[in-house]
Amino acid sequence: MTASRPTPTIVVLDPRTVERLALRTAELIDQRLRQAALSATQPEQSPDLLTVAEVAARWSVHPNWVYRHARELGAIRLGSGPCARIRFDRAQVTRRLNRAPNKTDTQSL
Repeated sequence: MTASRPTPTIVVLDPRTVERLALRTAELIDQRLRQAALSATQPEQSPDLLTVAEVAARWSVHPNWVYRHARELGAIRLGSGPCARIRFDRAQVTRRLNRAPNKTDTQSL
């Protein structure tokens, strides 16, 4: 017993239908491009993530201090395990350091 192949269907489109499909496709592409451009100009939608070294340099502390206070600074773990990399949301670190008990002494956070 041989499997029969499906009979191909031939569709013929008139020029007006092809034109409407092309215009609609162009509209959808334009809409997606505008949305992408708009989201690129709104950085608050995605946090500005910093490395340990960047946090240390920005707030003039030693990287070891950043590691010791990672939880208090709102560290975001990238992966699992004891050596997972961590990142910090710049806005969150700023807020947390500003409400520290002694704003001038980052050693006491």
